[in-house]
Amino acid sequence: MKILVTGGTGRIGANLVTRLLDAGHSIRSFVYPGDASRARKLDAFEGVETVFGDLRNPQDVSSAVAGVDAIYHLAAAFQGPFNNRQYLDINAMGTLNLLESVRELRPELQRFVYASTEGVYWDARVNGRYFEQPISEDRIGEYPKARLETAPPMPYLMTKWLGEELAMVYHHQYGLPTCAMRFSTVIEPSEFLNDAGLPALFLYSATYKTYSDPKSYQMSNMPGDDARDRDVQAMIEAIVAGWDGEEKLLLSLNPNGAPYRQHFGDVRDIADGLALTIERDEAVGEVFNLAGAAIFDWGEIVPRLAKRYNLPVVEARVPFMNYFELDLSKIKTKLGFEARHDFDSILATAEAIRRGDATDVIPTGVMFGEG
Repeated sequence: MKILVTGGTGRIGANLVTRLLDAGHSIRSFVYPGDASRARKLDAFEGVETVFGDLRNPQDVSSAVAGVDAIYHLAAAFQGPFNNRQYLDINAMGTLNLLESVRELRPELQRFVYASTEGVYWDARVNGRYFEQPISEDRIGEYPKARLETAPPMPYLMTKWLGEELAMVYHHQYGLPTCAMRFSTVIEPSEFLNDAGLPALFLYSATYKTYSDPKSYQMSNMPGDDARDRDVQAMIEAIVAGWDGEEKLLLSLNPNGAPYRQHFGDVRDIADGLALTIERDEAVGEVFNLAGAAIFDWGEIVPRLAKRYNLPVVEARVPFMNYFELDLSKIKTKLGFEARHDFDSILATAEAIRRGDATDVIPTGVMFGEG
């Protein structure tokens, strides 16, 4: 098949492209001109056509859609120089431009796969995410009232949810063979270690940096009662006071004292799951959680890292709640998905990349840098 991958040079897109090439498909990679530093990432691969365009421009989108048999829509405004209007224009209206181009130019399209996010489950009224039970796809309330009362935060998460809704409506209303994949937090191994070779996600310095600047912890000051506000301020003050300038590991605790616990998806597992959507007709019209085998429990992992990197450990409660796991039973049952990469695999690959060894990962590269 001829497959369009929007965001084809991104952290997920590039690793998906290699799998699709291995399966015998040809690729058209749609690249945002502003992401010039990664634009030529796929030039060394035969069977890849790179085209430049903006999802906000219907002509760019129509040109990219013309002649393709399937579409993976991965591109989105994320962690870039975008404001709220641009997030909406790119993530929601950009998706609409793609869907309309398919309806007009490729009504016989075999698959439209929308990259959604775990963030559709988060509640804008809550500072963080805390779920004691694994989250299944039916966790989202019944539309419209229950869903709107627990809508995800702006701008990124809300606009990605709107794109998912559009993709699924076009399936039900127009018969487009769409499906949506709700990714867990995606991790690419080259990003796991910082310049000093330490696991940035678990370092005290990273959390200190977040809360030492009043502007950076506005998200912690959600509307609430005075007692809760005092608790938040006490946690922030303890984090800031605990920094002595020497690097250490932070065993992050939720406000209730439970260690952080978060479900990640190695880009390789995410790419494997995405590849299944064009191989299995059971994907059409469905929404799936997609994550890896990496469920990071700070209470288990931080002590291990302390021995590995010979660093001291400090415990601290953090205002932002973080405790969840995605239920993958649906994607395992319907598509035969099996995740392969756990914490040990991610760490081993990260260290191999840092040594300069060859791995099966295409590194992310610098986002929004100069070409």
